[in-house]
Amino acid sequence: MEREADNYFNQGYTFYEEGKPEKALENYQEALEILKATENHDQMGNIYLEMGNSYAALKDCDKSLKMYQSCQEHYQKAKNQEGEAFALANIGVIHSHLKNYQKARDSYKKAKKKIKNDKESLREIESLLEETYQLQKKDAEKYYQKATSLQDKGQYKEALGFYKKALNLFTDKTSRGDCLLEMGNIQAALKNDDKALELYQKSQKEYHGPKDRLGEGFALANIGIIHDKNKDYEEARHYYQKALYKFKKIDDKESYNDISALMGETYEVQGAYGDALKHHEAHLEQFPAEHQPAYIHEQIDSIKDKLSQVKPTRKESLILISYLLILIGAEVVTTYTNVEVGLLLHTFILFGLLINSSLSTNYSFANVLRSMMALPMIRIVGLSIPILNIPALYWFPIISIPLFAASVVIIRAQKLTLKSVGLVWGKLPLQIMVALTGVVLGLIEYLILRPDPLIPVFNPYYLLLGSSFIIISTGLAEELLFRGIIQKNVENIMGGLMSAFYVSLLFTSLHIGWESMLDLIFVFSVSMFYGVVFYKTRSIFGITLSHGLSNSFLFLVFPFLL
Repeated sequence: MEREADNYFNQGYTFYEEGKPEKALENYQEALEILKATENHDQMGNIYLEMGNSYAALKDCDKSLKMYQSCQEHYQKAKNQEGEAFALANIGVIHSHLKNYQKARDSYKKAKKKIKNDKESLREIESLLEETYQLQKKDAEKYYQKATSLQDKGQYKEALGFYKKALNLFTDKTSRGDCLLEMGNIQAALKNDDKALELYQKSQKEYHGPKDRLGEGFALANIGIIHDKNKDYEEARHYYQKALYKFKKIDDKESYNDISALMGETYEVQGAYGDALKHHEAHLEQFPAEHQPAYIHEQIDSIKDKLSQVKPTRKESLILISYLLILIGAEVVTTYTNVEVGLLLHTFILFGLLINSSLSTNYSFANVLRSMMALPMIRIVGLSIPILNIPALYWFPIISIPLFAASVVIIRAQKLTLKSVGLVWGKLPLQIMVALTGVVLGLIEYLILRPDPLIPVFNPYYLLLGSSFIIISTGLAEELLFRGIIQKNVENIMGGLMSAFYVSLLFTSLHIGWESMLDLIFVFSVSMFYGVVFYKTRSIFGITLSHGLSNSFLFLVFPFLL
C-alpha cells in the first residue's frame, strides 16, 4: 500500500518539476487517499508539503497555506523537527506574500527553534525574516505616498484609507506619528474636531517615544489649534507653549514664529492686551537686535495702542472699588472691633468674588476677581487656625501654606507659565540692586514699628533659620501672589502703573493689623516700588529678596542692634 502511495507521490513530483502543478495535485491526492488508512505521518507530511508547493505555483495562497499547516501538524505528530521547520518556513512565506508580515515573522521564529545544526537553513530563514521588515516598510511607504497624493488632491476619505493601511504596517514610532498627524489634519479639514484632536494626541504620544521633537511640536501645535478653534484659549496656550519649547530645542525658527503668533492672538481675542504685549516682547527677544522682524514691532505697537485705551467699565470699576473698601473694612473690624465679625466679612468677600467672577463675561476681569479670592481665603484660614503655644517665628511658614496653595491653584487654573508670573532670574545686576534695598527698607520699618525680635538669641544659627523662613514665607509667597499673579491679571484691565497702584492698596489693607498709619504709608510706598519693578522687569526675583531681607532685618537683626 505504501509502495503504491510512493509511486503516486513520485509521479506527482515529476509533474510538478515539469511545470504541471494540476497533474501533480491529482497524484498527490491519490497518494494521500491511500495513506489515510495508515499512521505514516512523516510521509503524509511530505505529501502535504508538496501539495502546498503546487498550490503556491498556482498562486492559490489560501489552499497552499492550509496544505502547509496540515503538513506541519503531521510532521509534529511524527516528531520530525526538520520537516516541521520547513513547513513553518513555507507558512511564513505565504503569510509574507499575503502581507501578513507579523504572522510571517512568528512562523519564521518558530521554524528557527526547530532547526538546530543546519546553519545554511538558519541563514535562509534569517534572511526571510529580515525581508519581512523590508517588505513591510516598502508597502507602508507606498501606502503613505499614495495617501499623501490623494490628500493633496482633496480626496480625503480615500487618503484616510491609505493612511490607515500605512499605519498598520509601520513599526517605527516616528512614521506612525506621521500617519496619525496627517489623519488628524484630514479630520480637521473635514471639521471633525473631536476626531482630529484624538488623532493629534495619539500622534504626540508616538513622537514622544523616540523623542522626535519636530513631530511632537507639530502634534502639540495642532492640538492647540483645535482648542483655539473651539475658543478654549487657556488650553490652546497650554499646548502652544509646549510646542514652542519643542521648536526652540531644535532651533526651528519658522515653526516657532508661527505658533508664537497664534499664541499671542489668543490673548488679544480675549482682550488680555497686557499678556499679549509681554508675549510678543518675549518673542522679540529671541532675535538679535539687528534682525528683529518688523511685523513683531508692528504687533507690539498695535497692542500698546490698544492697551493705552484699556480701562475697566464703570460697573467693573465700582466692583473693584467696592471689594477694596469692604476688604479694608473687614481688616479694620478684625483689628479694632470683633474678630468674628471680621471673619464673617471676609467670608462675604470670598463668596462675592466667586459669584462675580462666574457671572463676568470679560475674561481678564474674571481672572482678576478669581485671583483676588486668595486674599479673604488667607485671612479666613489664618483666623480659623487655633492659637498654638509655638514661637512666633514658626507662624510664618504656617501662614504661608495657604498663600502658596492659592497661588498654585490660580496658576494651574489660568494655565500660567513660570515666566508669566515672574519666576525668572531677569537681569541679575539689576535684580541684586533691587534685593539690597531690603536692608534700607527693613531699617525704616523698624524705626516705625520697633517690634520685638522673633529669635531668642542673636547668632548665625537662628539668623539663618529665621531668614530662610521669612524670605520664603513672606518674600516669595507674597510677591508671587500679589505681583506675579494679581498684578499681572490687573494689568490686562488697568494697564501697568494703575495695576501697581490698585494692588498696592490691596496689599496695604492687609497690614492694618499693625495699627500704625505711618507704617501703612510706608507699606504702600514699598508696594508701589515693588509693583513698578515687576512691571518693568517681569521678574519677582529681586523684589522677593528685598521683601524677605526687609522683614529679616526688621524682625531678626535690628531689634538686637538698635
